Amino acid sequence: MDHDIERILISREQIAARVHELAGEIVVSYPNLHDRITIVTILSGSIIFLADLIRQMPIKMEIGLITVSSYSGATTESRGARLMKDLNVDIRDRDVLIVDDIFDTGGTLRLVKGLLEERRPRSLKTAVLLRKRAKNPPDVSVEFVGFDIEDRFVVGYGLDFNDQYRNCPHIAVLKPEVYATG
Repeated sequence: MDHDIERILISREQIAARVHELAGEIVVSYPNLHDRITIVTILSGSIIFLADLIRQMPIKMEIGLITVSSYSGATTESRGARLMKDLNVDIRDRDVLIVDDIFDTGGTLRLVKGLLEERRPRSLKTAVLLRKRAKNPPDVSVEFVGFDIEDRFVVGYGLDFNDQYRNCPHIAVLKPEVYATG
């Protein structure tokens, strides 16, 4: 796997430190938490981020899962967000935090926020590990951001290319020949 990496953008140590800080920022933003927070994670890319994030959050929570697909197969171009599996918990009158791996064009978050807002949560906030600021649409906002990155297709820490490289502990860019052979 390491031989496929062109360069590491964010090391595992940088990720661990920022996830710890981000968890603190999130917890502080809920001073009047009524009961517990419902964390809705967008599968599959955010699962590693979610696992590390919630272990740093000393508050009551429940986890909701939703599956959205934007990429299919060996491609680096989004084909538009599509709901694959709907949310498995009731969020009406709950404080909800959406957790996603990357905020790129906004298609995934626009879709998920719209679906969740229809279910009338008490509050709805969003946390992402990565944000490509150059591509963000003005109609989709994110309250908590781990890192701003350049507009490159990245893998690692849950993000994949053709269902591979999710287990890379860093955020990395693959060598161009890897994308070509898919």
